[in-house]
Amino acid sequence: MSTPGLDGTAVPAPERLYIGSYTPTSGGRGAGITVLERPAPGVPWQAAQVVEADDPSFLVVVDGALHAASETAEGRVLSYTVSAGSLVAASSASSGGSSPCHLVVDPVSGALVVANYVAGGIGVLSGDPSDPARVTRSLALPVGHGPVLDRQERPHAHQATPTPWGTIVVSDLGTDRLVEYVVDPITLDPEQIAVHPLPSGSGPRHLVWLDDRLVVVGELDARLHVLRRVGEKLVVDHSVEVFEGSSSTPDILPSHVAVDAGRVYVATRGRDTISVFSVEGDRLALVGEAPCGGEWPRHFAITPGMLYCANQASNTVSVLPLDPETGLPGAPVDVFSIGSPACIVVG
Repeated sequence: MSTPGLDGTAVPAPERLYIGSYTPTSGGRGAGITVLERPAPGVPWQAAQVVEADDPSFLVVVDGALHAASETAEGRVLSYTVSAGSLVAASSASSGGSSPCHLVVDPVSGALVVANYVAGGIGVLSGDPSDPARVTRSLALPVGHGPVLDRQERPHAHQATPTPWGTIVVSDLGTDRLVEYVVDPITLDPEQIAVHPLPSGSGPRHLVWLDDRLVVVGELDARLHVLRRVGEKLVVDHSVEVFEGSSSTPDILPSHVAVDAGRVYVATRGRDTISVFSVEGDRLALVGEAPCGGEWPRHFAITPGMLYCANQASNTVSVLPLDPETGLPGAPVDVFSIGSPACIVVG
């Protein structure tokens, strides 16, 4: 996107990064949402704005608006319009449950679908940031538990992801299942239509599509599970370790997973690395593992040739160049000091 300059030539729009942080509400050190900006690639990033908010641990930017999951006991969705690059508070609404940790826009209905971790369910509400009277429809995940007693005592929704066929799949870390919903485009009421089991003790956290396959990162078993759609079911095609020996390593917690240029990227907390996978034949194969440039990588974003990693425990965002041949991250070319970063998105 560009705007005309004084001489009529096109001037590229500034690049922006939006970073959500844990705040003192939960013992974090962040202020809320930090906006970094630069006029062009290669120019140093500068802090353009800091918006105070309680624990905005996940962000989504869409159609001139930014929505944040405020991961508090009350559970809120904070919405802002983006005006001339600045965030302007527009509305606040219930997330539909306690501790929302993820939200996404359903492309079919235009609604926001929120994963409420502690509440163990989802909330669905209007995606219009300027609607002051948004009503959130809540729906609990199916009752159940998993074998990891201290983490899987009951359902825990962790992420909601649209499917290519118009539904929403929600990862339930607490019961080792994916739960599939459809959102009515008129009423925005969610309806559960299917439950897809995953390996016991996997603890599904984040999901990403790799062409027509769904890649699920298991937070508790440190494995990637690759699913295919067979009829109306999502079934595990194969699973691979996030790094060699990961399945037998305690206190290692994979977090975010993303796809870029046909490769799969996974961040692992406790090991503080980014693993990169390529597709060989029909299976994922580990290319390698590289340091994330900080401690406790909770989330990351990828732009052409660069990976931006939100390192929660070291209070930094590291900027890692990606090798054009292997996709592996190199040593940081820059590091920003930001308190308890939890999520980073490109604007």
